[in-house]
Amino acid sequence: MKLQSISLATVLLAAALASCKNGNNKTAEGQAGSFCKDSACMTEPLRFGSPTPDKPFVTVSFKDCKIDTIHWEKGKKEGATDIIFKDFIPNDVRPSKSYFSCDVVGDQYAWLKFNDCSTGRGYLIKLPFDKKVATSKYTSAINNFDPKFKVADGLVSYFDNTFIYVEDINTGKVAQTLLTDTGIKGVDYDDIHSFIDTVNITRSTIYAKLHYDGKEIVHNDPLTFK
Repeated sequence: MKLQSISLATVLLAAALASCKNGNNKTAEGQAGSFCKDSACMTEPLRFGSPTPDKPFVTVSFKDCKIDTIHWEKGKKEGATDIIFKDFIPNDVRPSKSYFSCDVVGDQYAWLKFNDCSTGRGYLIKLPFDKKVATSKYTSAINNFDPKFKVADGLVSYFDNTFIYVEDINTGKVAQTLLTDTGIKGVDYDDIHSFIDTVNITRSTIYAKLHYDGKEIVHNDPLTFK
């Protein structure tokens, strides 16, 4: 009897794994990661706007649980802009509605903020409504969707091999904190907590606990925006 029970369990497990790999099962395919509590596949477009006279807005469309296109415009004055997401950011990003937001700053630009459900990796995209200004992307964002990251309202944060940056979305001013004395190498951005354990950013200070090269590094620094 024990052998039969084990055999049945094995069959059920194999069937479950096969189901998860089935490309037609969008819920399993799109949101199987452990980071997102909301497991629904993103299918309906999201639209974000501003009540300013030109009524600028951003629309994000999805396909196969992933971001497909991003469209933004500021009325008829500036015209519309579109990007194909996979051409702009080639990473396999599968967000959820609970971990996706957009701040439209007047008629200047919009900040898209989201995290990948499979890895928890954070992303930021700055979309200018002035077509003469380049679009910016940050694929190592510190977003407060992560329960171990706190970023005050009106601020966004991201890092590179040298600094953690904090930007005021209303003024465009940026503050920065040095990560280590020698920079960083070999960080797995899809496993952010192997490097950055905790972050708490206010308008005046940044607290960050890092793990790097076998050492724990703690920052508790004032922020100066320039």
